[in-house]
Amino acid sequence: MNARLELDGFELLDRAMSFEPLAALQSVLEAAPQTAFRQRRNGSTYAIRNVHLELSDLRPLLERGYLISLANEILKLPAALVSATLFDKQPGANWFVPPHQDLFVPIAGATDDPRWTNWSMKAGVRYVEPPVEVQRELLAVRVHLDACPGANGALEVVPGSHWERLSEESVAEFTEDVFQVCPAGQGEILLMRPLLVHRSRAAELPERRRVLHVVYSATQLPDGLEWT
Repeated sequence: MNARLELDGFELLDRAMSFEPLAALQSVLEAAPQTAFRQRRNGSTYAIRNVHLELSDLRPLLERGYLISLANEILKLPAALVSATLFDKQPGANWFVPPHQDLFVPIAGATDDPRWTNWSMKAGVRYVEPPVEVQRELLAVRVHLDACPGANGALEVVPGSHWERLSEESVAEFTEDVFQVCPAGQGEILLMRPLLVHRSRAAELPERRRVLHVVYSATQLPDGLEWT
C-alpha cells in the first residue's frame, strides 16, 4: 500500500473510510464553536489549528480506531498523535496557499538537543522545527470530510520532494508542470509526508471543502519532549 508513499511522498488510498468512523469525526467537528476557528480579515472562518487540543471528544477518535491503526501499519511501529488541523475552505474563505513544506510541529517540554530549532509560541502552544530525520518520518493522514475535486482547491504536490528540508528559494523554483493535483472524494484519505512540497489553489467553483489533517509519528523523542 505504501510503495508510492515512500517513492513520491504521497498516496491516495484506494478505499474510503467506512460510514461509522467518518460520521463520528464529522459529528465532533460540526460541534466546534465558532470561537475555535481562525478568521480571515473579512470575518470568514477557515481552520482550527490544534483541533485535537480544542475539542476533547476528538482525541479519542484519533488515538484509537481506524486512523491510528493505519498510521501504525504505515510507520511499522506504534504511532503517537502529533497534531491535527481542520481546514474548512468555504466560498467566503477561498484563497491560494503558496507552495511550502510543513516544517513545524506543536511540542511540549524542552530539550538541549541543538537539532531542534526555531522555537516559537502560537496561540499559547509551543512549536519547534524538528531535525530532518524526524521530519522525514512524520506521516500526515488527510481525511476528506467533503468531496474535493480539482476545481475545488484540491491539494497539489510535487512528487518526490519529501526527502530534504528545502529553502524558500528552492521551493519557489518549482515550475507549474511539476505539480500534481490530488482530487479526492468524500471519506477518501490522502497519505503524505509533511516535507512534501504542496499548495492549493483558490477554488474555481467554490463549495465547502473540509479536510482533517492529522499527523502521526513513531519517533522516539529526546528526553524532556512530548507530543501535545
